Amino acid sequence: MQIILNNNAPVAQGIEQLPSKQWVRGSIPRGRAITLFLILNLFFLIYSTASSAEEPLKLFLGGNEKEAINIWKQESEMGDVDASYALGIVFYDSDVTGLCQRIEDSNCKNNFKSGLNYFKIAHDAGDVRATYALGEHYDYFRKYKKAFKFYLKAAEAGVPEAQFNTASMYEHGEGVTQDIVQAVRWYLQCNETKLCLQKEEGISDLIDQLTIDELQFAKSSLIIDQVPLNIRLDSVAK
Repeated sequence: MQIILNNNAPVAQGIEQLPSKQWVRGSIPRGRAITLFLILNLFFLIYSTASSAEEPLKLFLGGNEKEAINIWKQESEMGDVDASYALGIVFYDSDVTGLCQRIEDSNCKNNFKSGLNYFKIAHDAGDVRATYALGEHYDYFRKYKKAFKFYLKAAEAGVPEAQFNTASMYEHGEGVTQDIVQAVRWYLQCNETKLCLQKEEGISDLIDQLTIDELQFAKSSLIIDQVPLNIRLDSVAK
């Protein structure tokens, strides 16, 4: 089930995906859409972990959001990629998460564009977390070729959500020519992380379509012991 709460500023699906939530083919929508229970659990996670966060993230999670945003803006202007990425997250979905009301921002309708701009700034600086976020953005608006380009780059860098979505796009031929070998390759790569953990049983229908050589090629393409990259807001803690 997808709940799209606002057509202009869709909610981040991957950015704040709960770490304990495993993605399973067919059950997790690609792009920036989220179920209501994930929104509620997200805020439970935020406020229950505030005491262990660092500045300015500690300020933000502790309820001093306006002060944290001002600090991040200053740091972003000085070239701090983490700050730009944090601003991308908090602004992109600010009207849906209620941030605009809490910080009394009368220009909330512009925050979606501001968030997108901060993601672009971070991406241009080489931040693959922002690369993934741009993939989600274009995916949501069905610009699949652009989405695939960003997903693939983030997938190669170790973002599990990007690996899952890259596999999905290869499987369905969205934004790229359908390629079951590559779909299996990227599902298996995602399976190396806690995000998926489906193992081969979860993609057995796809594996059955491959020859022995094709399956071996898919497996030989895996990056073993790749460190998965965290794309959630707590990744900006210093």
